[in-house]
Amino acid sequence: MELYQASLLRYATRVLNNEEAAQEVVQETFIRLNENLEKIAACGIPLRSWLFRTVHNAAIDSIRKESRRRLLHDRRSKQADVFSSDPSARQERGEPKALAMRHLNTLKPKEREVLVLRLQEGMPYGEIAAVLKRSEGYVGTLIHTATKKLSRSLQQAGAVS
Repeated sequence: MELYQASLLRYATRVLNNEEAAQEVVQETFIRLNENLEKIAACGIPLRSWLFRTVHNAAIDSIRKESRRRLLHDRRSKQADVFSSDPSARQERGEPKALAMRHLNTLKPKEREVLVLRLQEGMPYGEIAAVLKRSEGYVGTLIHTATKKLSRSLQQAGAVS
């Protein structure tokens, strides 16, 4: 739990744009892990991939169950600072990485997900594909598209030339 909790919370927070919901999703994931640990080990499933996939699924379920909340998040996401209480993010404020992370809110949820998994969590394309249950080609295309959109957003903000 100590090894993966921070990464899973960052990922869920970016997907949901809500720290409380992210905490619930991660807590639910660890409960599922406890219930299925023997099965996961017996199948030889990589733990990190299983955890991120389960967080992904729980986050999507949360969004579907609370469509009203999703509309509120879409409105708030344009103004919200996703780093509001993330201790590691406080150190990043004012740095180019923090600016880029704030501009992630301009992307579609799937685009934001792949960039967070790739850039923040350092996952290779194959592992991202396993988490999202998509092909590596799809992940590569999505990362390329998201990177171009993020670049345009940063250029429009005058952060890069």
